[in-house]
Amino acid sequence: MRIFHTNDIHSEYENMERLASFLKKYKTSDDLYLDAGDTGDLKSLMVIGSKGVVSATLMNYLKVDAMAVGNNESELGQEWVELIAKEMPLLSCNLKTIDGNDLNYLQNSKIITKNDIRFLIIGTSPFYSASLKEGAYNFFLELDGLKSIEPIQAIQQEIEKYQGEYDVCILLSHSGIESDEYIAKSVNGIDIIIGGHSHTQLDDILKINHTMIVQAKSYAEYIGCLDITFNENKMDQVSYQLIPLDKEEKDQDFIELVNRCNEQAIDQLNEPVAHIEALNYDLVNECHLINFICDALMKLHPCDFAMIYHGIVNHSLKGDVSKMDLIHCSPSKLNPTFVKVMGKQIRDAFELSLDKEYCLQSGKGPGFRGDKLGTLGFSSNVQIKDQKILINGVCLDDQKEYSIMIDDYLQRGARYPSLKTPEKDAKFFRGFIRDLIEDHLNDEECFTSCKIKRGV
Repeated sequence: MRIFHTNDIHSEYENMERLASFLKKYKTSDDLYLDAGDTGDLKSLMVIGSKGVVSATLMNYLKVDAMAVGNNESELGQEWVELIAKEMPLLSCNLKTIDGNDLNYLQNSKIITKNDIRFLIIGTSPFYSASLKEGAYNFFLELDGLKSIEPIQAIQQEIEKYQGEYDVCILLSHSGIESDEYIAKSVNGIDIIIGGHSHTQLDDILKINHTMIVQAKSYAEYIGCLDITFNENKMDQVSYQLIPLDKEEKDQDFIELVNRCNEQAIDQLNEPVAHIEALNYDLVNECHLINFICDALMKLHPCDFAMIYHGIVNHSLKGDVSKMDLIHCSPSKLNPTFVKVMGKQIRDAFELSLDKEYCLQSGKGPGFRGDKLGTLGFSSNVQIKDQKILINGVCLDDQKEYSIMIDDYLQRGARYPSLKTPEKDAKFFRGFIRDLIEDHLNDEECFTSCKIKRGV
C-alpha cells in the first residue's frame, strides 16, 4: 500500500489543481492521503470569506483521510477551527481552548483501517519554536481563545490509550523539522512522522531511532509517497519518493469547484459593513485615515499615545465600506500591540520617519503585505511642532518610559528598529488592523478626533 502526504499548501490553488489530478490517477481505496496542516492561508479571499471552511471543501474533494491543525488554521480562532473540524477529519492532540478544554469536533487522533492494516493517526499543532522554545505560538493563539500544550505527553497518552488496537502509528505533525526530530527522540512508539511547518524538502526518509520522518516542502509543489509492504500486519519494506507535481495536468472539476467557492466568498465579502464619510489617505503626509487608526488604537487600550506607520494601509475609504474594501485597504496580518519604550526610542523612530526617501522604501517585513513603509502618524493627543513631539502638551522626555499602542510589525523592530520590544514584554490584541478599522467605522468620536491636526 501507499501513504501519500502533503503539507503547507497555503491556499496555492493552482498547484492543488495538479495535486487533485495526481491523486485521482494514483490513489486507490487501499491507500492513505494525509496532510500535515496549513492548507489554508488568510492571504486567500476564499479562506476569509468562508471562515476557513473552504479548506475543508477542497481537502474533502481530494479525499484526505486526516489532516493536522497548522498555525494558519489555528490563527483563524476557536470558532473557525471548530467549523472546519465539523466538516473534515481534523486532528490535534495538543490544541485546546485557552481554559485547557477540548475543542468541539476536533479529534486528538483516529484509527483508519486500510487493507486490514490499522493505522493510529495522531495530530499535533505548533508548540515549540525552531530553537525548541516552549509555548512559542501561544502569544497569538491566546488572542483567539486557543493555546497549544506540550505535545510529548499528549502523544504518549494517545499511543497508550489505543495500545493493541492498531498496527502502525503515524504522527501528523505541524511542528517543524527540529521539533519532529526532538519528538522522535522523546516518544516511544511512533513509526512515521509526516511533518510540516518548516517547509522542509526531505528527498529521502530521515530516521531517528525507530521513527521515520518525511516532509514534502510546501505549496503542493511536491507530494510524498511511502510504499510499504507488510508481513503479518507489521511494516516489512518501506521505500520513499518525493514526487514533483509541476508536470501534472490540472483537474478541471477541481478548478470549477474553486471558482464556485471563490464566487461565494467574494459575494460574502462585498456585503457593506458601514457607510462612512471620507477617510483620506497619504503615504508621507498627515491624513485622516492614519489619524483614525491611531485614535482607535488608543481607545482599544489605555496608553500615553498611539502611533502607526502609514504603509499599514494602501488607500482612502469612503461611502459603503465592505470587508473586501478593508482587505484591499489593509491586507497585512498585523495585530494591535501594547508596549512600553523609552522616549529616546520613540525619538529615534520619529527622526527616521521625517526622511521621505526612507519612508518610500519597501515595507517588506514580518506580517506586512502592503507596499511602501510610509511615515509615522500619531493619536490626537500628540502634536508635532518644529520637529518636536509634544504629548498632551509636554515635550517627549528621552529618559521617560512611555506606554504606547502600535502593531506587532513595529514591536518587532521592522524598519523602525529602535521600537523593538521582546514578545514577553508586549501585549497583543485580537484581530488585525483592518478589523480595528471595521470595529470603529461607526464610532463618531474617532471620526471627530481624526480631523484634529497633529502637525502644527
